[in-house]
Amino acid sequence: VGSGSSKLVYKARWLQPHASTADVAILRIRGSGATARRQALEQELKTWHQLGRHRSLLGLLAVTVEPSSGDYCLVTEYACQGSLERTLRSFAEEEETIGELVQLEVARQICDGMEQLSLHEVVHRELAARSVLVWSLQGQDHLGVRVKVADYGRWIMGWRGDGVSRVGSESSAGSRAGRARWMAPESLLRHRYSEKSDVWAFGVTLWEVWTYGKVPYWAITDDELVGPKVVDGERLAAPAACPPAVYAIMRECWREKIKERPSF
Repeated sequence: VGSGSSKLVYKARWLQPHASTADVAILRIRGSGATARRQALEQELKTWHQLGRHRSLLGLLAVTVEPSSGDYCLVTEYACQGSLERTLRSFAEEEETIGELVQLEVARQICDGMEQLSLHEVVHRELAARSVLVWSLQGQDHLGVRVKVADYGRWIMGWRGDGVSRVGSESSAGSRAGRARWMAPESLLRHRYSEKSDVWAFGVTLWEVWTYGKVPYWAITDDELVGPKVVDGERLAAPAACPPAVYAIMRECWREKIKERPSF
Protein backbone atom coordinates (compact mmCIF):
# COMPACT_ATOMS: atom_id res chain seq x y z
CA VAL A 1 0.00 0.00 0.00
CA GLY A 2 3.02 2.32 0.15
CA SER A 3 6.79 2.57 -0.08
CA GLY A 4 9.70 4.89 0.57
CA SER A 5 13.46 4.70 0.33
CA SER A 6 13.65 3.12 3.78
CA LYS A 7 10.43 1.16 4.20
CA LEU A 8 7.73 -0.86 2.50
CA VAL A 9 4.18 -0.88 3.83
CA TYR A 10 1.83 -3.80 3.26
CA LYS A 11 -1.78 -4.39 4.17
CA ALA A 12 -2.26 -7.83 5.69
CA ARG A 13 -4.76 -9.97 7.54
CA TRP A 14 -3.76 -10.99 11.06
CA LEU A 15 -4.98 -14.47 11.97
CA GLN A 16 -4.95 -15.14 15.70
CA PRO A 17 -5.82 -18.50 17.26
CA HIS A 18 -9.13 -18.38 19.12
CA ALA A 19 -9.57 -14.69 18.22
CA SER A 20 -11.13 -12.64 15.46
CA THR A 21 -9.04 -11.71 12.42
CA ALA A 22 -8.09 -8.09 11.78
CA ASP A 23 -6.61 -5.92 9.04
CA VAL A 24 -3.10 -4.75 9.95
CA ALA A 25 -0.26 -2.83 8.34
CA ILE A 26 3.21 -4.36 8.05
CA LEU A 27 6.14 -1.94 7.92
CA ARG A 28 9.28 -3.57 6.56
CA ILE A 29 12.26 -1.40 7.50
CA ARG A 30 14.83 -1.68 4.72
CA GLY A 31 18.41 -2.15 5.85
CA SER A 32 17.43 -2.68 9.49
CA GLY A 33 19.41 -5.92 9.59
CA ALA A 34 22.67 -3.94 9.65
CA THR A 35 24.22 -3.88 13.13
CA ALA A 36 24.28 -0.10 13.71
CA ARG A 37 20.77 0.38 12.34
CA ARG A 38 19.47 -2.60 14.31
CA GLN A 39 20.73 -1.22 17.63
CA ALA A 40 19.10 2.17 17.03
CA LEU A 41 15.88 0.53 15.93
CA GLU A 42 15.77 -1.79 18.93
CA GLN A 43 16.18 1.18 21.27
CA GLU A 44 13.34 2.95 19.52
CA LEU A 45 11.14 -0.13 19.76
CA LYS A 46 11.74 -0.11 23.52
CA THR A 47 10.51 3.48 23.62
CA TRP A 48 7.45 2.54 21.56
CA HIS A 49 6.76 -0.28 24.02
CA GLN A 50 7.08 2.12 26.96
CA LEU A 51 4.48 4.40 25.37
CA GLY A 52 2.02 1.54 25.72
CA ARG A 53 -1.26 1.17 23.90
CA HIS A 54 -2.77 4.63 23.73
CA ARG A 55 -6.09 5.61 22.21
CA SER A 56 -4.56 8.41 20.10
CA LEU A 57 -1.27 6.82 18.99
CA LEU A 58 -0.73 4.23 16.27
CA GLY A 59 -0.44 0.90 18.07
CA LEU A 60 2.44 -1.54 17.60
CA LEU A 61 1.03 -5.08 17.67
CA ALA A 62 4.05 -7.28 16.97
CA VAL A 63 7.61 -7.35 15.64
CA THR A 64 9.18 -10.03 13.46
CA VAL A 65 12.26 -10.42 11.25
CA GLU A 66 12.33 -11.24 7.53
CA PRO A 67 14.62 -14.31 7.37
CA SER A 68 16.55 -13.66 4.15
CA SER A 69 17.47 -9.99 4.74
CA GLY A 70 17.21 -9.70 8.50
CA ASP A 71 14.98 -6.66 8.04
CA TYR A 72 12.61 -5.85 10.87
CA CYS A 73 8.91 -6.06 10.08
CA LEU A 74 6.55 -4.16 12.37
CA VAL A 75 2.90 -5.12 12.60
CA THR A 76 0.73 -2.09 13.41
CA GLU A 77 -2.90 -1.14 13.40
CA TYR A 78 -4.35 -0.45 9.95
CA ALA A 79 -6.18 2.82 9.29
CA CYS A 80 -8.95 2.16 6.78
CA GLN A 81 -9.35 5.81 5.71
CA GLY A 82 -5.65 6.54 5.26
CA SER A 83 -4.03 9.81 6.24
CA LEU A 84 -5.85 12.84 7.59
CA GLU A 85 -4.37 14.89 4.75
CA ARG A 86 -5.97 12.63 2.15
CA THR A 87 -9.28 12.54 4.03
CA LEU A 88 -9.48 16.33 4.37
CA ARG A 89 -8.75 16.81 0.68
CA SER A 90 -11.40 14.30 -0.29
CA PHE A 91 -13.97 16.43 1.55
CA ALA A 92 -12.76 19.48 -0.38
CA GLU A 93 -12.92 17.65 -3.71
CA GLU A 94 -16.46 16.45 -3.01
CA GLU A 95 -17.41 19.91 -1.72
CA GLU A 96 -18.62 18.34 1.52
CA THR A 97 -18.61 20.29 4.79
CA ILE A 98 -16.84 19.15 7.93
CA GLY A 99 -18.71 20.30 11.02
CA GLU A 100 -16.95 22.47 13.58
CA LEU A 101 -17.47 19.89 16.32
CA VAL A 102 -15.83 17.28 14.09
CA GLN A 103 -12.85 19.56 13.47
CA LEU A 104 -12.50 20.24 17.18
CA GLU A 105 -12.63 16.52 17.98
CA VAL A 106 -9.93 15.79 15.41
CA ALA A 107 -7.78 18.50 17.01
CA ARG A 108 -8.45 17.13 20.50
CA GLN A 109 -7.42 13.59 19.58
CA ILE A 110 -4.22 14.77 17.88
CA CYS A 111 -3.37 16.83 20.97
CA ASP A 112 -4.15 13.80 23.14
CA GLY A 113 -1.64 11.68 21.25
CA MET A 114 1.00 14.40 21.29
CA GLU A 115 0.56 14.84 25.04
CA GLN A 116 1.33 11.15 25.51
CA LEU A 117 4.51 11.51 23.45
CA SER A 118 5.60 14.58 25.42
CA LEU A 119 5.00 12.83 28.74
CA HIS A 120 7.52 10.19 27.61
CA GLU A 121 9.89 12.87 26.25
CA VAL A 122 9.42 11.65 22.68
CA VAL A 123 9.76 14.41 20.06
CA HIS A 124 7.75 13.73 16.91
CA ARG A 125 9.59 16.14 14.55
CA GLU A 126 7.18 15.70 11.64
CA LEU A 127 3.66 16.27 12.92
CA ALA A 128 1.33 17.21 10.06
CA ALA A 129 -2.00 16.07 8.65
CA ARG A 130 -0.10 13.51 6.56
CA SER A 131 1.26 11.84 9.72
CA VAL A 132 -2.16 11.43 11.35
CA LEU A 133 -4.13 8.31 10.40
CA VAL A 134 -7.91 8.08 10.16
CA TRP A 135 -10.13 5.20 11.22
CA SER A 136 -13.40 7.12 11.14
CA LEU A 137 -14.21 10.67 10.09
CA GLN A 138 -17.66 11.66 8.86
CA GLY A 139 -18.54 15.25 8.13
CA GLN A 140 -21.14 15.80 10.85
CA ASP A 141 -20.55 12.95 13.34
CA HIS A 142 -18.21 14.28 16.02
CA LEU A 143 -18.91 11.33 18.31
CA GLY A 144 -17.63 8.89 15.69
CA VAL A 145 -14.27 10.58 15.03
CA ARG A 146 -11.26 8.32 15.46
CA VAL A 147 -7.79 9.47 14.45
CA LYS A 148 -4.32 8.59 15.72
CA VAL A 149 -0.89 10.18 15.54
CA ALA A 150 1.62 8.08 13.59
CA ASP A 151 5.13 8.46 12.11
CA TYR A 152 6.72 9.36 15.44
CA GLY A 153 9.72 7.03 15.11
CA ARG A 154 12.95 8.59 13.79
CA TRP A 155 14.45 5.30 12.56
CA ILE A 156 11.23 3.42 12.05
CA MET A 157 9.74 6.13 9.87
CA GLY A 158 12.90 6.91 7.94
CA TRP A 159 14.83 9.67 9.72
CA ARG A 160 18.49 10.44 9.17
CA GLY A 161 20.63 11.86 11.95
CA ASP A 162 20.13 15.39 10.62
CA GLY A 163 16.37 15.20 11.11
CA VAL A 164 15.56 14.93 7.40
CA SER A 165 12.94 12.36 6.50
CA ARG A 166 13.79 9.85 3.80
CA VAL A 167 10.21 8.65 3.45
CA GLY A 168 8.04 10.13 0.71
CA SER A 169 4.69 11.72 1.55
CA GLU A 170 1.46 12.69 -0.13
CA SER A 171 2.22 16.40 0.01
CA SER A 172 5.12 18.72 -0.74
CA ALA A 173 6.97 17.62 2.39
CA GLY A 174 9.27 15.00 0.89
CA SER A 175 12.34 17.23 1.29
CA ARG A 176 13.60 19.35 4.16
CA ALA A 177 12.65 22.44 2.14
CA GLY A 178 9.11 21.15 1.79
CA ARG A 179 8.93 20.33 5.49
CA ALA A 180 9.83 23.95 6.30
CA ARG A 181 6.10 24.68 5.99
CA TRP A 182 5.59 22.88 9.32
CA MET A 183 8.90 23.74 11.02
CA ALA A 184 9.59 26.16 13.86
CA PRO A 185 12.25 28.88 13.43
CA GLU A 186 14.72 27.17 15.78
CA SER A 187 14.42 23.95 13.75
CA LEU A 188 15.01 25.83 10.51
CA LEU A 189 17.98 27.79 11.83
CA ARG A 190 19.68 25.45 14.29
CA HIS A 191 18.11 21.99 13.77
CA ARG A 192 16.68 22.18 17.30
CA TYR A 193 13.68 19.95 17.98
CA SER A 194 11.64 19.72 21.17
CA GLU A 195 8.08 19.51 22.43
CA LYS A 196 7.80 23.21 21.58
CA SER A 197 8.74 22.64 17.92
CA ASP A 198 6.08 19.91 17.88
CA VAL A 199 3.64 22.47 19.30
CA TRP A 200 4.49 24.76 16.37
CA ALA A 201 3.73 21.93 13.94
CA PHE A 202 0.49 21.21 15.81
CA GLY A 203 -0.62 24.77 15.07
CA VAL A 204 0.07 24.22 11.37
CA THR A 205 -1.82 20.91 11.52
CA LEU A 206 -4.81 22.74 13.00
CA TRP A 207 -4.58 25.14 10.06
CA GLU A 208 -4.67 22.13 7.70
CA VAL A 209 -7.81 20.82 9.41
CA TRP A 210 -9.64 24.14 9.00
CA THR A 211 -8.51 24.55 5.36
CA TYR A 212 -9.44 20.99 4.33
CA GLY A 213 -5.86 19.93 3.76
CA LYS A 214 -4.50 22.97 1.97
CA VAL A 215 -0.70 23.18 1.67
CA PRO A 216 0.60 25.69 4.26
CA TYR A 217 1.90 28.88 2.62
CA TRP A 218 0.39 27.60 -0.62
CA ALA A 219 0.93 30.96 -2.35
CA ILE A 220 4.71 30.47 -2.02
CA THR A 221 5.36 27.84 -4.67
CA ASP A 222 9.12 27.60 -4.11
CA ASP A 223 9.75 25.45 -1.01
CA GLU A 224 13.17 27.05 -0.52
CA LEU A 225 11.57 30.44 0.11
CA VAL A 226 9.24 29.30 2.90
CA GLY A 227 11.85 28.89 5.64
CA PRO A 228 13.24 32.44 5.37
CA LYS A 229 9.69 33.83 5.39
CA VAL A 230 8.85 31.94 8.60
CA VAL A 231 12.09 33.03 10.26
CA ASP A 232 11.31 36.64 9.29
CA GLY A 233 7.97 36.41 11.08
CA GLU A 234 5.45 35.52 8.38
CA ARG A 235 2.57 33.45 9.72
CA LEU A 236 -0.38 31.65 8.17
CA ALA A 237 -3.56 33.70 7.84
CA ALA A 238 -6.76 32.67 9.59
CA PRO A 239 -8.69 30.09 7.53
CA ALA A 240 -12.17 31.02 6.36
CA ALA A 241 -14.85 30.07 8.90
CA CYS A 242 -12.21 29.32 11.55
CA PRO A 243 -13.41 30.38 15.02
CA PRO A 244 -11.30 33.24 16.43
CA ALA A 245 -10.55 31.17 19.54
CA VAL A 246 -9.07 28.37 17.42
CA TYR A 247 -6.94 30.76 15.37
CA ALA A 248 -5.75 32.33 18.63
CA ILE A 249 -4.46 28.88 19.66
CA MET A 250 -2.65 28.57 16.33
CA ARG A 251 -0.99 31.94 16.89
CA GLU A 252 0.12 30.89 20.38
CA CYS A 253 1.71 27.78 18.86
CA TRP A 254 3.61 30.03 16.43
CA ARG A 255 5.15 32.38 18.97
CA GLU A 256 8.76 33.08 18.09
CA LYS A 257 9.99 32.70 21.68
CA ILE A 258 9.98 29.02 22.54
CA LYS A 259 9.04 29.51 26.20
CA GLU A 260 5.93 31.48 25.23
CA ARG A 261 4.39 28.58 23.33
CA PRO A 262 1.91 26.35 25.16
CA SER A 263 2.58 22.73 26.06
CA PHE A 264 0.44 19.78 25.05
